[in-house]
Amino acid sequence: MENEFKSVADRVKEARVKKNLCQDYVAKSLGISQKAYSKIENNETRLSVDTLVSISRILEIPVVEFFTDNHSNVLNDFSNRSGGDNVIFKTESDKEKDELYQQLVKAKDEIIQSKEQEIQTLLKVIQMGNR
Repeated sequence: MENEFKSVADRVKEARVKKNLCQDYVAKSLGISQKAYSKIENNETRLSVDTLVSISRILEIPVVEFFTDNHSNVLNDFSNRSGGDNVIFKTESDKEKDELYQQLVKAKDEIIQSKEQEIQTLLKVIQMGNR
């Protein structure tokens, strides 16, 4: 059987369907229209790292699941789907994968830094209230 490559958009859609969520719910959770979200799943718009991280939170799956072929425990198997022209990992070089990894690490680090700042702000508020 020929290997089948799926785009991130295909995997996002599969994860949403597996969770029995409608596009409208995910779109509202992202703060965008259903039409805009549909374009993400149909690979008609570029998906930013930040948006992908948000989608992974909404769907409660790790971001890496959108990039690996080993996702049978999370996603449905749609083995009869065709890859089409929107394939992401079919011919990507290691350099491109490294760049994507670095973007994901940067996004994670920014989220952690933001949360640490929120914690420090909340601690200050609590300390002020205890005086």
